[in-house]
Amino acid sequence: MKMTHKRLAGVLFMALLLIVTGITPVTAQSARSRGMGGAFLGVSDDESATTYNPAGLSQIQGREAAVQAKVNERDLFNWNSVTFTGHIYEDNPKENFSVTDYLEHNVLEEPLPRRPKYSYGVDYTQDTRYPDFGKLAGGDFIGVKKQVDDIHLSFGTRFPIARRMLAREQLYAGLKFQFTNVDRWIKTLNTHASRDTQAMGFGLMYHYNDRITGGLTVDNLLERVTGADSVHDGATLNMGASMKLTKGTTVSADMVNVTNSSNSTQQQYRVGLEKKFIENDFTVRMGAWNGTLTLGFGLTLLPNLRFDYAYYTGDIVKEHYVGSHYTFD
Repeated sequence: MKMTHKRLAGVLFMALLLIVTGITPVTAQSARSRGMGGAFLGVSDDESATTYNPAGLSQIQGREAAVQAKVNERDLFNWNSVTFTGHIYEDNPKENFSVTDYLEHNVLEEPLPRRPKYSYGVDYTQDTRYPDFGKLAGGDFIGVKKQVDDIHLSFGTRFPIARRMLAREQLYAGLKFQFTNVDRWIKTLNTHASRDTQAMGFGLMYHYNDRITGGLTVDNLLERVTGADSVHDGATLNMGASMKLTKGTTVSADMVNVTNSSNSTQQQYRVGLEKKFIENDFTVRMGAWNGTLTLGFGLTLLPNLRFDYAYYTGDIVKEHYVGSHYTFD
């Protein structure tokens, strides 16, 4: 069984890693994930798990907050995001004396991390495309202003029967609820249309060992659409994997919309690389998002504060993203 699992993980990862194809307009989720080509389903170890793979929320130690923004040509294309994650821990503080607590707080240099029982994440994103952007994009975008307000509410936990099924607690699960409003203004016709979507999806994440991790999500499993063009997007299956090549070096690969659902996001292939330097204080990232180059870096300014930058060579405009990431505890 061990050989079968290893071969399956290896084949899946290499297949995803080798597939790179055409260009598709996309929306960023964070500067870090953008720099890695958006290949984050099998990583999801920071606040971006709220939107990528909710199962990854239980990997995070402590609470996290992040602010992200696109910083160039905001009069054409404006994008901003705010995210917060937290935990509900398994054990309440005990008033009676405990040898373990005494050793952790008085002998060990750093207390052992508390164990999350449930984890949660909230993300708000606003994406605005102005008529001047429509002129560059052409086609149906000419004379149109489009604004998308997106809220994600996600929950993650260790899969409750993982120990009995797999003899280890390395399987995580999560739920994602998405609330989206899309407004379109057509200046030439002086018309306005609005579309509201509420959707639910789920995610799984499995640590095969200390080096290989697999991720799977299903978006729009349940969906309600109202307003203009109230056609359901349809459920999509997404798969990803990550592998630690050496200490501080991670490669990742995703395949989005595996089932090629016609009403949803076009099928995409993403690959990414992240390499840490200088005692993990400086990180270099690069990737390919459906064949389009992405680059980025991360810089730890304080023990709990990280700055991220990403560059995406979009087919309409070149995009520069920055983000600040803060860990509370």
